[in-house]
Amino acid sequence: AVVSTQSTGELLDMKPMLYFHIQQQKLIEFIRANKMEEALTFAQRELAPHGEEHPEILPELERCMALFAFPHPESSPFGDLMKPSHKHLVAGELNAAILESQNEQTTTKLHSIMRILLWAQDQLTQNKVSFPKMDDISSGVISNTL
Repeated sequence: AVVSTQSTGELLDMKPMLYFHIQQQKLIEFIRANKMEEALTFAQRELAPHGEEHPEILPELERCMALFAFPHPESSPFGDLMKPSHKHLVAGELNAAILESQNEQTTTKLHSIMRILLWAQDQLTQNKVSFPKMDDISSGVISNTL
């Protein structure tokens, strides 16, 4: 099913946390690309006003803004925001909201299994365990990593 721009806008208006997570991911991508000035401008223009309107997002906003304080944000205490698994969570949240808005089932068994796989791979990598890692989920390519 195709989602119109208008219905997407309405969806984001009804789900302020989803809108924040999408904007947060944009900020993270600026930081990942080391575009710090653009990231700061984006945060001031897009995220700060949203935080004023929705105080419930302030803790997550603060975690995201803390990435600016570290020369290597991916290895900071907030580095989980920089991991691919965080991007997958945001994409999953958006997909679930779209399906929910169309009265579809929001989580498939495959999606749940893939989320568990991504989480488990992150845990093994953090603990420096050698395991056959699925590098490309879409093709199922597996490699042995440390």
